[in-house]
Amino acid sequence: MTCAEFLARYTDFRDGLITAPRDVRRFTRHLTQCRACQRYDAAVRRGVLELRAGDTLHPSADFRSRLEGRLRREGLVTGPVLPARARVAAALLVAVAVALVALEGVRRHELAQAPTLPPVPFPKPVAQAGVPFVSFQDPRASVVFGNPNPYGTAFVQPATAGR
Repeated sequence: MTCAEFLARYTDFRDGLITAPRDVRRFTRHLTQCRACQRYDAAVRRGVLELRAGDTLHPSADFRSRLEGRLRREGLVTGPVLPARARVAAALLVAVAVALVALEGVRRHELAQAPTLPPVPFPKPVAQAGVPFVSFQDPRASVVFGNPNPYGTAFVQPATAGR
C-alpha cells in the first residue's frame, strides 16, 4: 500500500468503516512500517481526542461586532445595504399578498353555464342480433397507412340475418 492510498482512505480506516480483514491487515501493516503515516495517525488521533474532551466554546460578547468590523475592513461586506433591500422587498411582498387576498375576497366570481346540446337520434337496436364481426386495427400501423386513429380503434360490423 502506498502512502497516497493510505491517506485517501485513512478516515474510513480510523472510523472502523473498513471491515474487510484483508484491507484492515494492509492498513495496519502500512501503519507499522511507514513513519510519516504513523505521525499523521498520531496527530489526527490527538486532535480527535482533544475535540471530544474539550468544553463547548463560547465566543466573547464583542465577537460579532469585531468580526463584522474586520469583514468590512477586508472589503468582504459592503454594509447594511442588502438587509435594508431585503426588508423592503419582504414588505412589498406582504403588501401585495394582502391586497390580492382582499381583492379575491371581495370579488364574486360568475359561474359559466355550458350550452345544452341538441338531442341526437340514437340508433335503433337490431331486432335479430347475432355475433357481430369485429376487426381491430393493427397497433403497428400508422397514419401513413390510412388510419387516422392508430391506437384503440375498432371496426364493428353488425351481424346480418343471413349468416
